[in-house]
Amino acid sequence: MAPVLLERDVETAALDRHLTSVRAGAGCTVLVDGPAGIGKSSLLAHTAELAGSRGFRVLSARGAPLESSAGWGIARQLLGPVLRSPDWEGLAVGAAALARRVLEPDPDLPPLRGDAAHAAAYGLSWLVAGLADRSPTVLVVDDVHWADAPSLRWLVQLTGQLADLPLAVLCAVRTGEEPADADVLTQLLLAVPAAPIRPRPLGPDAVAELVRERLPDAGPAFVRACHEVTGGNPFLLHALLDHLLAEGLAPSADVATTLTAFGPEQVARSVRQQLARLPAGAGELAIAFAVLGRDAPLRQAGALAGLAPPVALRLADQLRATGLLVAEGGQYAFAHPLVMGALYNALPPGERGLRHGAAARLLEYERADPELVALHLLHTEPFGELATVGRLRIAADHATARGAPDSAVVFLRRALAEPPDSRAAEADLRSELGQALAARLSPESLEQLSQAVALADTPDQQARIALAAGRALAFAGHFEAAIAVCRSGLATGTTPALAIRLEAELVGVALLQSWTAEEARERVRAASPETGATWLWRILAGWQAAADARPAAEALDHLYAALQDDGTFPEADTILGSCAKIAFITCGDLATAEALCAGLIDVARPRGWLIALAHGSFMRAIAYVHAGRVREAETDARLSWEYKLHSSPLPALMWSVFPLVDALTELDDPTGADAVLVRTGLLGDPPAGALAGAVLLESRARLRLTQGRPAEAHADAAQAGRRWAELGFAHPALAAWRVVDAEALVALGDRAGARRLAVEHLELAARVGLPEPRGAGLRALARAADRDEAVGLLQQAVAVLADSPAQLEHVRALVDLGTALARTGCREQASDVLRRALDLADRGGLQRLARLSRDELHACGARPRRTAVSGVESLTPAEHRVAVLAARGLSNPEIAQELYVTRRTVETHLTHVFQKLCIPTRSELPAQLQGRVLDPSVVSRA
Repeated sequence: MAPVLLERDVETAALDRHLTSVRAGAGCTVLVDGPAGIGKSSLLAHTAELAGSRGFRVLSARGAPLESSAGWGIARQLLGPVLRSPDWEGLAVGAAALARRVLEPDPDLPPLRGDAAHAAAYGLSWLVAGLADRSPTVLVVDDVHWADAPSLRWLVQLTGQLADLPLAVLCAVRTGEEPADADVLTQLLLAVPAAPIRPRPLGPDAVAELVRERLPDAGPAFVRACHEVTGGNPFLLHALLDHLLAEGLAPSADVATTLTAFGPEQVARSVRQQLARLPAGAGELAIAFAVLGRDAPLRQAGALAGLAPPVALRLADQLRATGLLVAEGGQYAFAHPLVMGALYNALPPGERGLRHGAAARLLEYERADPELVALHLLHTEPFGELATVGRLRIAADHATARGAPDSAVVFLRRALAEPPDSRAAEADLRSELGQALAARLSPESLEQLSQAVALADTPDQQARIALAAGRALAFAGHFEAAIAVCRSGLATGTTPALAIRLEAELVGVALLQSWTAEEARERVRAASPETGATWLWRILAGWQAAADARPAAEALDHLYAALQDDGTFPEADTILGSCAKIAFITCGDLATAEALCAGLIDVARPRGWLIALAHGSFMRAIAYVHAGRVREAETDARLSWEYKLHSSPLPALMWSVFPLVDALTELDDPTGADAVLVRTGLLGDPPAGALAGAVLLESRARLRLTQGRPAEAHADAAQAGRRWAELGFAHPALAAWRVVDAEALVALGDRAGARRLAVEHLELAARVGLPEPRGAGLRALARAADRDEAVGLLQQAVAVLADSPAQLEHVRALVDLGTALARTGCREQASDVLRRALDLADRGGLQRLARLSRDELHACGARPRRTAVSGVESLTPAEHRVAVLAARGLSNPEIAQELYVTRRTVETHLTHVFQKLCIPTRSELPAQLQGRVLDPSVVSRA
């Protein structure tokens, strides 16, 4: 039962209004802010009880100083009851299954590289969304200023995702208290749009009621003195009354004159005085509870205090009777954090460390969570004990498995301070520390990893550390650091097998950066036959053949040789897999690229390996753009972009941006494309040297052309050309900047310049022998030609592209051909071509080209079918994907799990689908979608 609240009508009314809004589906985060003892916890308890009485699901947690380094401590408190409930298995599915790593980590699962924290937060958000989908939910977090950093970051993210969920996050934060992580707490405070609720000090009337409830004979002067010395702070008032009663002081006017300011220091003195009056051992038991922290069982506190169980039980009763302890469900806690702090802070630092060491040994004996053991070891002095190093390293492994690199960093730093007993052991620790720092995007990661390589005992250990670190850094987008670590591992020599793998990783990353690309090309050229025969180096040879604009068959021969019999690569955690997918797309084999992407997604999904899922998604989006399937491209690219936006440095994030910009441009949404560029900070020059920056400039140039801004398009395309030259990459299917620039130059009146660029592009296209770059070059040349010549060139382009998988370029050529025919007066022939263009554009969601086709058909006097406001072509990308899954027989919850959206979102999309398709039920979807539902690539998705 929550305590009776006095003078809290304003605060409780505000909280009541928030609950009402949440029940209506408008989620919110609410902060209750104030000094220690002002009644924040009582307000939270009152609101929790009120919410529970209204049918809300209420989940609670409380921060504590000891646990501020416990990875996901707050999240685990909040959701522990869900884990133990019958609903768990039905909730922890789809995206929410990623929360299993936090709540029930499986040590047999392979570790995630670089993104476990983001995967965990993602899963937790979907888990609570699923809870809210079932019933309105309130998450109550008291003393959030002591929350662990991963949980705090998750609460910040969750605050931005509540708008359409019946979910409230209610947090209490103490004014004036040093937070566990000031930066992240500030982010949370800034993320909450509503003003904090700040409980006011109690007025004289409320103080009088509380005083006379315990001291009925108190007169006005005594009550007034109690109000003055406590400032109307409820906890301090109760503590003062406890002190007066314990001392046997009457509530007289004479005593009133002796009262002075009563704050935390006076509370500490009063607590010590109360303990001194209790039987021997009571103080030791109280200190044991303070050292052990929140909700320690009496069994542990008694053992730590050296008390026999019967003695500990009787003393615990005494502590409860004095009001210092409260007990619930067999666990004990202090009546207020100020009481615990009074006892704990009175211990000298050395004594505190010894007691924490004893607590760690006790907990390890009881087989407690290794992270809990480590939390106590953090407060001990380093004495070079190997057992301590081992315990901390195990705890770091557990934290990493949970997706808590912040905690792993803390544990590993303390292990290094112990210190380990050998250079080899220190090398392994620093390697683990460097990878944990990389997961936090910390620039210190490279320093630690370099030290790890330097400290390694043998060349093989150096190479293994460098390879693991280089792969993790590269996959997470820290390309420069990955190159540096791989170089350091190669510098000392190792076995040929390890050297081949390590050098391949170095070359794969180096090829993507202009300042290292030449060195990488030289290494590929210099590779021995034995090296070149390995699958990693076959990928590199295929990439280099494509980059040199050699015949596509040559590049593809190398790439196919790298595949296993099942069409996959032997390892999934190398950046070379991404290089291979780009090379396949560049060389026109979109089907193999899509299959590899789907395979990576299938591997990543059950592991919660979000960074790999993002890689597979953006790569597949690039293939979909080339194939003219921009609905699917937009969905995949957006998923990748939204994830990488919060987890990747900008050079890595650009890989998700350019396919999303391309898709939105062809979906005829230039405003949306610009919004992505603004949100990502890419309206100016992209980061120098990165290959993705060159592609992004081409994408942005195409966007600017559609916006009628040819001068900006020319500037972007020309800059892309310079960057491609720096990278030594000439393949005209990927480095297609000349086609974009030629169109911009025509618009600017420079037909000669446009023709020169188109001819150069066609020369490169002839070298690679692929229809996509040849058709694009012919189309660019036609833009610079006169009308009669343009028709012939475009007819060639259409013929070349007709059977190509590159259907986006095919539709572009059809639209240009229809337009050119119309300009020469061949309106009937133009109408036929434009209708073909319109049909293909509608099928792929190419709304910009469909609009241009319709406009030209109208200009020809034809009557094209109207823009689809009904039918399959009218569906948005999100509606289309939901419709396909529903047509395949998935239920709404299954669709929500598959697409990582709430059931409410699925229901909304299906409502729109039924309206647009003019059907009453999902049973008619297969007929409406025809063969689309049978295409697994449409629905393969994380």
